[in-house]
Amino acid sequence: MFRKSKIEPVEKVKIVERYLAGEIGIRKAGKELGVDHHSIRNWISIYQYDGSTGLLNQPKNRSYSKDLKISAINDYLNGEGSLQDICTKDGIRSHRQLSDWIKVYNSGGILKTSTGGAYMKKQRTLHLMRD
Repeated sequence: MFRKSKIEPVEKVKIVERYLAGEIGIRKAGKELGVDHHSIRNWISIYQYDGSTGLLNQPKNRSYSKDLKISAINDYLNGEGSLQDICTKDGIRSHRQLSDWIKVYNSGGILKTSTGGAYMKKQRTLHLMRD
């Protein structure tokens, strides 16, 4: 089962292409669709890395290797770009993801290779069904 996005992928592609063509700014695009301009910026990054197919609803979480995580963290800590720049370069879907990896790395935590597993492992039971 796919995650349902508030905005259809076709609309995301249209707004990103309008932005890239210089027809609209990021903030205006966000207001037009009723989403935060950071979401628009994230879509642009995904579009530049994966094309229009990157904006389709995803059936499961994307997995990233430990090597990619370490490389992205080192690039950021060495000042080789902003969070968004590094995410675009390495195909990381969200700058928040990279930010979380950096926090774990800086606190001495161990970065694990993610599995790309399902969003919800078990179906939730209704309260009435449990009684």
